Amino acid sequence: MNLSNFGEQFASKVLAKTYSNAIVGVFTNDNYDGEIKKPGDRVNILSFLNSGELQDYVVGTDMAVQQLVDAEDQLIVEKRKAYNISLDRLEDLFTYADDIPDAMILEQSKVLEKTIDSYVLDKVGSEAKAGNWIGLDLKVTGSGQTEASITTSATGGTVTVNANSNTYESQVGSVENSTDGANYFAGFQNADLYKGFRLRSTSTFVSPWYRISAITSSTVASLTEWDEAISGPDFEENYTLRGTFGGDGTSFPKNGAGDASLIGMSSLGWEFQAAIPTAVTAATIYDQTTLLAQALDDNEVTAEDRKLVVPPAGITMLRQAAELQPTGIAEIYSGTVLNGRIMRFGGFDVLSAAGSRVSIRAGHSATSVTGPSADLVLSATNGYIIPGNNTGFMTYADKWSESRVVDAENQFAKKYQGLFLFGAKVPRYRRKYCAVLFGSF
Repeated sequence: MNLSNFGEQFASKVLAKTYSNAIVGVFTNDNYDGEIKKPGDRVNILSFLNSGELQDYVVGTDMAVQQLVDAEDQLIVEKRKAYNISLDRLEDLFTYADDIPDAMILEQSKVLEKTIDSYVLDKVGSEAKAGNWIGLDLKVTGSGQTEASITTSATGGTVTVNANSNTYESQVGSVENSTDGANYFAGFQNADLYKGFRLRSTSTFVSPWYRISAITSSTVASLTEWDEAISGPDFEENYTLRGTFGGDGTSFPKNGAGDASLIGMSSLGWEFQAAIPTAVTAATIYDQTTLLAQALDDNEVTAEDRKLVVPPAGITMLRQAAELQPTGIAEIYSGTVLNGRIMRFGGFDVLSAAGSRVSIRAGHSATSVTGPSADLVLSATNGYIIPGNNTGFMTYADKWSESRVVDAENQFAKKYQGLFLFGAKVPRYRRKYCAVLFGSF
């Protein structure tokens, strides 16, 4: 191999090794239009927001024309990573039969692999659909001393909560959570961003899950629809959030049912979805995985190409789960791990992501007291963001922009330099293609 081609061949072999081990290749899709040439380039992702409907055909009568609504999201190539490796005797590399030492390729591919996987998995916590989170919910019961209300805006709505006797200096106090009996801070925290929030009158009369898009204070937050839509046939007139008249948690009749309405009601409670990480064990992991599958089924996400990404501790629990003993659900081994794929479980291809690849975030804060207090003691448990998704959820694009070999100034050495560009995008409508288990191991 000619020395001038070293950069290009090294880059191609590093990428080949990276793609054979990184989960990005099976966790995401590459269905985009456009070409990447430089940092900041944009490629387009096309989504259809409604489906064609069948109609009765009458001979001699013109058929009605239905317009498909299409949305074009733009993926920005926002990340740029570079190599700048000095090799004191680069020429010696060309005495090897394979031209490039395997160890060097392996080390560089591992770094790139981890960087890309961490990047795409970090997007899950902010992009998965509100309503598709599995964990311990935090429920603040409505009573004469608790109130919550939503005011719609041009982009969604603003929710204000307070707790009258449970308020200290405009800060919401703490409550006992009926889900697990522990005490938690009752207001908004950064840990709640992008998760689901809803109003509740009783356990059977609630609003839909809305997405917490921004937090102004412990008592005020901005809400949007899970897909950030603000109008459509399923919206009540003059409202930019669906289901504002409430429902049973599954059905939300347009304009309400009878006199039932969450609009203007007093003494409403509220609920944070998956506010606290739930414990994941070998005894529970199968049931928790089926809940992820149910969330995707409820959103009519195809059963094909579903992936589940878990840390190594979760892989061990899956192998220990009673449902897999002695044979149980088919567990598929190929003899080698390809793209992190370990087994098939509960309708998912299970991918192992070690180290910092799987995102960790804090849960909602627990307290040692209930009611108002000037001295609330706050502590939070961290949990893993464990996604179960269809590959249509996220689109990924990359390009090895440039690679070269240059002389090192003031040294008898050569430097290998390379620039790698990449980015990922979750189209808003495809947020429903992912469900999240917020769990601790």
